[in-house]
Amino acid sequence: MLGIYIKTIRDFSRLLFLEPVFDDFLLAEGRFVTSFTTDFDGSATAEDVDPYIRWEQVRPLAFQLIKGKVPPKSFSLALVYPSGKTKALLAQGGEPADEDALPLLFLNIRYREEKLMLTTGVSEKTFRPHSGAVALWDRQVRRMLEELGLGDAISEP
Repeated sequence: MLGIYIKTIRDFSRLLFLEPVFDDFLLAEGRFVTSFTTDFDGSATAEDVDPYIRWEQVRPLAFQLIKGKVPPKSFSLALVYPSGKTKALLAQGGEPADEDALPLLFLNIRYREEKLMLTTGVSEKTFRPHSGAVALWDRQVRRMLEELGLGDAISEP
């Protein structure tokens, strides 16, 4: 599991709420605390292919909740890497990518007390004693941040 702070909150927030950078991710759940609290349950409907809704669908509403002169008191998001990209990442790392046992790769984003923290997590559907998914996912998140120009904007907790 990776845990990092983002020093440039404004830059990361712009990418998260205004740019399509994270639009392929799925939203498992979210919470925004402003002058009131808004919770999102990202569970998809029965006719959807993915178990959760895409961040792209929620992003405009989430932005409406946080925009303005007063920053939110806090927010948290549990985003899930898309299954197609998860499968490709595992295959690239030499890990089994069985569709029925594909792990969920989480990117948890938490803003509180004027600090923005990202943590990674992996939820395996079946026990694998030597799963390399955690290390692969941690490296992928670091690589994504570097590609977004945020490599210098991170620090360890």
